[in-house]
Amino acid sequence: MIRLSGRVTLTVCSFVATLALARAAQADDCKQIRAEIDLTNGTISGNFGLEGTVAFVEDSDGTAPPTAPAGSTVFSGILTITTSRGVLTLRETGMFSSRTGNPAGSVLSSWGDDPSGTGRYADVVSGDLFFFGGVVGALFLVEVAGELCRK
Repeated sequence: MIRLSGRVTLTVCSFVATLALARAAQADDCKQIRAEIDLTNGTISGNFGLEGTVAFVEDSDGTAPPTAPAGSTVFSGILTITTSRGVLTLRETGMFSSRTGNPAGSVLSSWGDDPSGTGRYADVVSGDLFFFGGVVGALFLVEVAGELCRK
C-alpha cells in the first residue's frame, strides 16, 4: 500500500475530478475508441465504424536513441483508415523496433493526432489515438485506444 500525504492525496483527487469533469463536458461530442489493426493484412476492426483497411505513408523518420534496442527507428507519417462509411486520416508518430535478436519479435508504439475525414468522419476535428502492438503468432497486431471528437 502506498501512503500519500493529505496534500498529495487532495491534489491527486482534484486532478482526477477535473479530468472527469472535462471528459463529461465533452462526452456528447467525443467517442472512446477501441480497435485492433492487423498490420499483416492491412485491416482494422473496432467501434465507431472502424471496419476496413489501413495504409501508412511515412513522410519523415529519424534515428532512435543509442540505448534503444537494435533495429529501432522513429517515424512520422499519414495513417489512412478507409471504411465503407468514410475515410479517417491521422498524423501518426512513434517508434518501431524489429528488436534484432529478440525471439519475441518486433514491437510498435505510437500515437495519432490531428484527425480529419470524409463521410462519417467529416466532422471529426480532434482527439488522440494510441497504438501499441507486436507479433502474435504469425500476425503483427496493434491495439488502438483513445478518443475522437466531433465539432
